[in-house]
Amino acid sequence: EFNGKMHLLEHAFEADFSFVKAWKGDAAGNLIFKGTARNFNPNMCGAAKITVAEVEELVPVGTLDPNQIHIPGIFVQRIFQGTDYQKRIEQRTVRSKQHGAG
Repeated sequence: EFNGKMHLLEHAFEADFSFVKAWKGDAAGNLIFKGTARNFNPNMCGAAKITVAEVEELVPVGTLDPNQIHIPGIFVQRIFQGTDYQKRIEQRTVRSKQHGAG
């Protein structure tokens, strides 16, 4: 009860390990996420005791723009560059006008 009102206290989520995938990172553990990877990965980096990050591109320290970094290296204990990424991009296809209705 706070100030005469009942409240529900929810404890923070805790994890021993988190495994995240980032688009780009440096050897110090600074990470940049792309797209929907920003939804839960940053939260898990802060919630876990040990974070292991896989990056598509591992760059030297000082290469990343500080304004673009989503997770500072203090939250990442291990980092490695993954291999064999496939870029699955859907391609739009349209019919020519002569096959369309009307």
